[in-house]
Amino acid sequence: MRSLWIGALGVFLLAFSSGILAGQDLGPAQAAAEAPASVPGPPTPTNMPADLGDVVKKQFGPSFSIAMTPGKIAMTHIKQEDETPWTPFLTGDLDGDGIEDAVIIARAKDALGGEAMFDYKVFDPMNSYFGWGNPKVTSTFAAEDPIHNTLVLVIHGSGKEGWRAEKPKAKFVLINLRFDRLTLSGATFKKKPVAAVRVEESDGVASLVFWDGKKYKYLPGAAGGG
Repeated sequence: MRSLWIGALGVFLLAFSSGILAGQDLGPAQAAAEAPASVPGPPTPTNMPADLGDVVKKQFGPSFSIAMTPGKIAMTHIKQEDETPWTPFLTGDLDGDGIEDAVIIARAKDALGGEAMFDYKVFDPMNSYFGWGNPKVTSTFAAEDPIHNTLVLVIHGSGKEGWRAEKPKAKFVLINLRFDRLTLSGATFKKKPVAAVRVEESDGVASLVFWDGKKYKYLPGAAGGG
């Protein structure tokens, strides 16, 4: 009887010690192996002035904010070998007057809301090209597209301060431009070279948006250059 009791006690102690070991930390190596894989985020903005957000709100209104990331992408961001960091701010001379202009990628719930108060114009270059030229109608088109819901703000600079001038030469909000990458390029308008904004989608399709002296126009499927 004594031997049976000792045997039962040994089985109990073995089971108890096994349970304790199972609940212990198995070490950083195994913990790291069992942890869920981290998902790389989109590239972070670079070369952006510290006061750019203030400039945007001053010139376009408090409802506008800089697009610090490409969009609310629901899929894993896969980094491409030739991918450049996300840059929501570019400068160049878009209207050909020799003064630096600014191009800013932004978001706002209502692009038209501050048009009168902040004295900017809203253009829809892409849909105008295809015959839908009224921003009051087309401004609702991107509401159901969480990825391509960004706006392109353009400030035509004035005087020595350029795009930072208290009262710029002109301001524009460009809506419904579908892109995953935005750069400055060139185009030919009436046989003359002009600066342009190159909008490129992830599938490699690129188009140009340029100033024709009165408004921003869209040139689809453009290779850019110049």
